[in-house]
Order: sequence, then structure tokens, then C-alpha cells
Amino acid sequence: MAAGKKRSGRIFIIIILIIAVGAVLAYLLLTNNTGLFNFSAAPAQPEITPTPNVELVDIVIASQTITRGTLITSEVLTTIKYPKNQVPEGTFFSTIEEAVGTKAKYDIDPAVPLTTSMVIHEDGGSLVSFDIPDGMTAFSIPVSPETAVAFAPQKGDHVMVVGCMLLTDLDTEFQSRLPNSINTTFAPPGTQSDLGTANALTVKPSDAASLSFYGRYELDPATNYFVYLTATESQRPRLVCQTILQDATILQVGMFAASDLSATAATPTPAVEPVPPVTSNSYSGSVTLIVSPQDTLVLNYLLLSGTKLSLALRSAGDSTAIVTDPVTLQYVMEQKDIPSPVKLPYSVEPRVDSLVYPGFNDFMLLQPLETITLFPEKSSRRRKRLTVS
Repeated sequence: MAAGKKRSGRIFIIIILIIAVGAVLAYLLLTNNTGLFNFSAAPAQPEITPTPNVELVDIVIASQTITRGTLITSEVLTTIKYPKNQVPEGTFFSTIEEAVGTKAKYDIDPAVPLTTSMVIHEDGGSLVSFDIPDGMTAFSIPVSPETAVAFAPQKGDHVMVVGCMLLTDLDTEFQSRLPNSINTTFAPPGTQSDLGTANALTVKPSDAASLSFYGRYELDPATNYFVYLTATESQRPRLVCQTILQDATILQVGMFAASDLSATAATPTPAVEPVPPVTSNSYSGSVTLIVSPQDTLVLNYLLLSGTKLSLALRSAGDSTAIVTDPVTLQYVMEQKDIPSPVKLPYSVEPRVDSLVYPGFNDFMLLQPLETITLFPEKSSRRRKRLTVS
């Protein structure tokens, strides 16, 4: 009986040892803290592909900044090696000699490869023509601060062109301004006035000043007589304004630079000078627009006919269609609800026959003279009296 118990105890101890050893082995396999039980396969070594020999060729790049319109010389160019398989045929210059003598169409930064599309030959015309899209034209119109948004629009801006013209009534046959002058016809002495032949009558201008122009008869309510009325002044033209071009792009403000018209030799620049800011003087009284050929004819006709053209600056990126109504005096009075003033038995003094905004000097003349202390902390000798001469 005692022997059986001993045998059972040994078996139990062996089982415990087996379980403990298995737990340790499992732990080592899972954590892989040692390389003793690392049964994973060794990683496969990647195959080394031999690098093919890449053929290199020379391409021309800018060694310094090349400004638009300059005649390119060898001093501003250099070459670098470039993979031949990445060089499209006919795109890059392979030698400096090929690029020398061309003109830069755009500003080219240093280290930028020179392509055939960046330059033109010296006899290739003005650079301005390359800024005009196909099928479009460039046309210049005169402007002033009042007609060009105080010279705010610049190159690349989109503007609306507004035209205002004066219309007057004409005699359709004579093409002269109405009213026509009045002349009287007389039959020669000894002839009858009812002969019906034009050569039997002579035309003589009227001597009566009141009958020198075409007028009309009206009944005078005071005398109950008909009177003949004529105009006291020539016909007043009627003003009308309308949008001429909805969306035009500004190509240039003012005169074009000489570099845009002819080439100047490029020379190395040791230092970069600051670019002067754009001022209102750059306008020089004109703006060049990119318009269609038909609109070019319209603008030219309007300028020669005396139509006043103005620019309105559009929002950046806005090219939507604009629909406007022509503006006349009647439109303004009706749409803005402006009544016709009632005739009153009194008026302001002095009489106002024209509208003129008072200038700064006129405003100063209306102000009372004042003694202003320029330096309060100093003595009274620092006091000055401001006067307007």
C-alpha cells in the first residue's frame, strides 16, 4: 500500500515537471528572447539587379536670371548633364551656341533648362504678340484717372468697358441737325405762281429773325392769337450710356517697354536691384485691351465718333456674363424715383446754373481764421496764425 502511494507521487511530480518545461518552452518560442529556439526560416537575400548604364547628354540652362526681352548671350548660360531618355527631341538646347542670339519670351530663373518655347529668334517680332491669344487682337484706348478707376487696374485684370454718347435729331435727307432753316419762295415778276414748274420760282432766305428756323404755331391764351414759336437755342443732344464690352483683359497699362518691342543684350548682373513699385505714372494716358477683331472695330468707331469710354474693374476671377440696361435721363428718373422739382415762388441765392463741387481751397476760404499753437510746450514765439492767401 505504501509502495503504491510512492509510485503515484512520482508520477505526479513527473507530470508537474513536464508541464513546467512545456510552459518555459512555449514562453521562449513566443517571446523569441533568445536564438536557441528560433525555428523561423532565414530571410531571403534580395537579388541585386545591376544598374544599367544611363546615357547622359548636355542641356543648356540659365546661369543667372534672364529678364524678358533680353538678347541671350553665352555669359548667362551653362550646360549640365541630363539623362538622354528624359530629353524629348527638339525641346531643349544641347549647345550654348544654339541659344545665343535668341530673345527670352519670359523671365527665366537661374538653373532653369532653356527650351525652344521660352525664346524667339531675334527677328521674330515683338514679344507682346506672344501675350495675345489666338484669334484675339490688342487695342489701346485713352484713359484718365476718372475713366480708369483712379488707375487701379493693372496688367491681367478684367475690366468692363462702358460707352456714353450724345444723340441728336437729323433731317434724314440733308443729314443736318434739326430744326431746318426757313426760306421763302417767290415767283418772278409777270409769271403766275401756280405754273407748277420749279424753274419759275426763286428761293430767298427770310429776313425775319423769328422766321429763320422751323417752328410751330401755338395759341397764346393771354391774347387768344396764334403765335409762331421758334427755338431759343440749338437742339440739345440726348445722353445715353451702355456696356460696350462685358469682359476685356488688360494687356498693358501705359506705353510698352522697349524690351517688349526690341531685344537688348543680356549682361551678367552682380547684384539684384529692387523693382520699383508700380505708380499711376505707368499709365501714360492709355490702356491696351485684349479684344476680339470685331470689338476692335467697334472700339475704333466709337473713339472716332466722339464716344466717351470708361473702364470698370471686375472682381478677380469673375468672368460671368453681365446684362445691363441702357441708361438715359428717363431711366435714371424712373428707376431711381427722382421726381421733377415743383416750380416754386422762391429759390436759393445765389442762383445755381451748374453743379460744381467746391475744392479744398474753396473750403478753406469758408473757415474762420484761427490761432493754432504748434508747440504748446514752447514759448509764445512758437505760435503762428494760419491764414489763407
